Amino acid sequence: MKINNFNNLLFSLLLLMSASNYSQHSDVDHIYLNTTSLTSIDLTSKELIGNSYIEERFLIGSISNQETSCLIRYNAYRDEMEVELDNKPYYLPLSSYYSITFKLSNKTYQLLDFNEKKTTNKGFFVVQYIGTELSLFLKEKIKLYDEVPPKAGFSQYEPPKLGRVKDKLFIGYGDNTAIELPNKKKDVLKLFSSKNSKIQSYAKENKLGFKKEKDLIQILKYYNSLK
Repeated sequence: MKINNFNNLLFSLLLLMSASNYSQHSDVDHIYLNTTSLTSIDLTSKELIGNSYIEERFLIGSISNQETSCLIRYNAYRDEMEVELDNKPYYLPLSSYYSITFKLSNKTYQLLDFNEKKTTNKGFFVVQYIGTELSLFLKEKIKLYDEVPPKAGFSQYEPPKLGRVKDKLFIGYGDNTAIELPNKKKDVLKLFSSKNSKIQSYAKENKLGFKKEKDLIQILKYYNSLK
């Protein structure tokens, strides 16, 4: 089915469900049909510099357990996925766990639970490696920098701007949760629980670090191979 035909069909379904007070679904097979979570996006300030997206264009992507592709983009400032329907962007719901794969780049995002400022949130993570027990994800983020007022003739006004901050690595668990990779080696080893001594020995023997993505993937593959 072509994307435009799919969009038209989807809008018809949404209108039909709104008229009949369709109940909310939480499973991924009905991800598009959650009318309470599919929210229209507000326009940003004209003074704002930059944008909220890793890739500003809508690109063809597929959602796990969905046969049809659609136009999607990742809003890294809001940490939400937007789908384009009838030339308008809408947020996809966060009520269930699913993944989105962009076909041209073969880049996959997974929706997971994570802690931020002592609060549990849901967010999208770039898949770097998927294992049977532990996985590796990358967190992309765009931050809003406040405007800077002029100071008594010494500087000019700087408008608010959106800018990308450094990506962070997260360790993923099988229960759809992700934990940010700690800075200290001893704290990273704690993530491996009872197998931490084996992990430490393996990393030392193979001259692997706990900060580089390539090394971490090798360590996680070894961890997942342990009985």
